[in-house]
Amino acid sequence: MHTNAGIDEAVKLASEKLAALDKEGVCLRTGAVWNGNDYLVPWLGRLCPLKEAKPAEKVLWLHYLTSQGGGALTGELIAYREVPGALFYEPKFYARAARPIIKRFGKGPEGLLKAGRALGGTAANYGDCAVTIPCFPRVPVTYIVWEGDGEMPPEASVLFDKSAIGWLHPEDLVFLASFGAYALIAQK
Repeated sequence: MHTNAGIDEAVKLASEKLAALDKEGVCLRTGAVWNGNDYLVPWLGRLCPLKEAKPAEKVLWLHYLTSQGGGALTGELIAYREVPGALFYEPKFYARAARPIIKRFGKGPEGLLKAGRALGGTAANYGDCAVTIPCFPRVPVTYIVWEGDGEMPPEASVLFDKSAIGWLHPEDLVFLASFGAYALIAQK
């Protein structure tokens, strides 16, 4: 579990790394905007000032901005377990990303699409309902729900474009998918 001191240190280190990078290059690579005073980070379908981010979000945003990138989207979706180094974090991933989606949308998957569209997402052709949301422009996340029936409980999957491997560390992908899941849940 992250401590405030750990988050503060991560923000400090990543902020120093970002300060050393060419602002134009960062913006071209990530889709962020430099407004002369701060980066505006494309996050869940809107531009958000980096300086106003909550600490845990700020760490993730900084890691995205300082990443050398994973290249263009491949169109090939992968499960979290296919991310090199992810097996250690897989229980956290399921608990923080898939389980909340099951709890909220497992008995009414059609609400997932409505929530996703409110975040700039698009329908995806998987499960009983699926949506791909632009957590970051270069790292979209696809949430899939299968509605339960009398024999099977509801289930959810969370997938990434294969290029996500080059953008974020496996632990950051846990946070990314979790923030996306809770943003979907917060939509009315």
